[in-house]
Amino acid sequence: MSSSNPLPQASESSCGTGGPSVPVFNCIVILTRDATTGRLSARVANLAGITAEGNAERELLMLLTKRFKAFVQDCLQHDRQIPWIDPPAAPLPGEQQRFIPVHL
Repeated sequence: MSSSNPLPQASESSCGTGGPSVPVFNCIVILTRDATTGRLSARVANLAGITAEGNAERELLMLLTKRFKAFVQDCLQHDRQIPWIDPPAAPLPGEQQRFIPVHL
């Protein structure tokens, strides 16, 4: 599946409430740990310019997810095309990749 497309979604709520569907997008994160300081740096691989640094992976993933969601919501609210990086950046040796589904 291309990173520029949202994940599949049901047209109506699957729990029987009949609510509208919620868009879901892939946030692909690449993490790097500095061997000297032990600090982590992270970047979103499928949208340019979303980065963060810190000591804990969980905090970085939460921060990047919030930034990713805000950016995508802003694009959709202002009828702007989301500038996906397709294909997304690949992790370099020593880096780790995380896939986070983001519900808008």
